[in-house]
Amino acid sequence: MLFKSIASVLAIAGLAAAQTKEYTHGHADIKMNGIDAMFTFDKVPGGMNITVTVNSGINATAQILPVGYEYHVHVNPVGPNNNCMATGLHLDPAKVGVVKPCEPANLTTCQTGDLSGKYGNFIGSETGAIPTKTYLDTQLTFTGEGENAMLGRSVVIHNNGTRVACANLIVEGYTAPAPTGSASPSGTGAPQASKTPTSGAAKLVGSVALSGVAALMMLAL
Repeated sequence: MLFKSIASVLAIAGLAAAQTKEYTHGHADIKMNGIDAMFTFDKVPGGMNITVTVNSGINATAQILPVGYEYHVHVNPVGPNNNCMATGLHLDPAKVGVVKPCEPANLTTCQTGDLSGKYGNFIGSETGAIPTKTYLDTQLTFTGEGENAMLGRSVVIHNNGTRVACANLIVEGYTAPAPTGSASPSGTGAPQASKTPTSGAAKLVGSVALSGVAALMMLAL
């Protein structure tokens, strides 16, 4: 009886450890159509710290008004051959839609992935570079229930609504599913796993998980 009780505890602990994963950093490195931009996402107390650096490509002469350059987190990865259309709609788990404009003072009016709606459009410059921007976003999260999570998403830059550049959101520690179809995305839009060193905590989680599996096998005997 004591043996089975210990085995049950180990099994529960192992399953819980296997299902628990915390992600703290991600990035989207956009290099397409002359646009060179980096979006980084860091989990911090109170939300997600977003840093945007644009080195080139956001040119005033190419900017199409009245909308200009917008940027969003989209629901799907980049498609084969860097197809930005394959990224689907904006990340919008609350189903806010795009009928009404986002009001930054009232985030219930904003789609979760509407970064430019919440923090302002890119303003084109003579050189195509813009100053680094940093925001604290209280809606975005790496993990969550279903559509809330940022895993497997992408970042897209638009010019007056046209998708001009995109890249997958790479989250450290998360391996994106292999793309489907005959062709694979190329360049920085291609899904990839971010390699991180195995920490002592990660090894402990793995050990506990294995113990749980072993305990389940013993209970079945």
